Amino acid sequence: MTEFIESIENFKVSFGGKNSIDAELFTKTINNTIELVKASANAIEPSCFLRLEIKTNQDGSFETIIDAVVRYANNDLLTKDNIRLAREVIGGFLDFLLIKLHLKGRKAKKIESNDKETAIQNQDNEIIKVPKEIGNAYFQNNKIDNIIVNQFTILMDRSDYSIVTKNDKVTINQKSYENMSQPVVDENPSVKTIRQKPIEVDLLLKKPDLLGDSKWQFVYNKTIDVKIEDEDFLEKVRKGKISVRAGVKIPCLLEVEYDLNPGFDIIQKSEKYNIKKILGDIIEPEEDKQESLFN
Repeated sequence: MTEFIESIENFKVSFGGKNSIDAELFTKTINNTIELVKASANAIEPSCFLRLEIKTNQDGSFETIIDAVVRYANNDLLTKDNIRLAREVIGGFLDFLLIKLHLKGRKAKKIESNDKETAIQNQDNEIIKVPKEIGNAYFQNNKIDNIIVNQFTILMDRSDYSIVTKNDKVTINQKSYENMSQPVVDENPSVKTIRQKPIEVDLLLKKPDLLGDSKWQFVYNKTIDVKIEDEDFLEKVRKGKISVRAGVKIPCLLEVEYDLNPGFDIIQKSEKYNIKKILGDIIEPEEDKQESLFN
């Protein structure tokens, strides 16, 4: 029988300016909040189960306290940091709001991701860094951005909006509402192709293309199919001036390109390898068996 563990974190939603709120407006804003927290949970740990519970409403500026209960199978997540999972989910929700606030109603100027975080540069050249999963989820499509757009479109008559947790607080005042209600993410962001700077490398030849109707195969950490763009080298191979066979190494200038999906992850099997230029003589497996490429 699978054992489940719960991680719980509460947060407070405040709508400034009045001590009451229209019931329909309240329902819409809470639904938007739920969708954003669910999106954060899905980005951080897709296998978890999220439940949001409204605990109490408080007087003053209208406030609602909500418990985020993240439930997960004990055999799925065994680290001692699991107790913080709900906190991380709420942190991701806050980061969604901070990303939107950071963009100031305009599309991002530049987005870069590494293994841990996504750096987002706005049109004013300011940079914000968020966990990679959260940044990727925000720009994967326009769903999260649209939820926030809707949230601040319907909140126009409230003086401010804030989310408060045990450790953090995000407050968005009314003068920022217009920017927050501007769409800044495309519905289907286009795939981006990255070309790395060519590098000098000695590639181990596995299978040459002597007929000119297929790609060459080399070993470069793994077996790769390679297009050779050095026509002078190819012409010499076709005319028999250069003899190539499996097992030799060819010094070359190698370019690697790959496609990124809208979440800034490499699309599987999208890598392409191009030899821009042959740099020298074939390196035989044994000494003194080199064949000049240029004589």
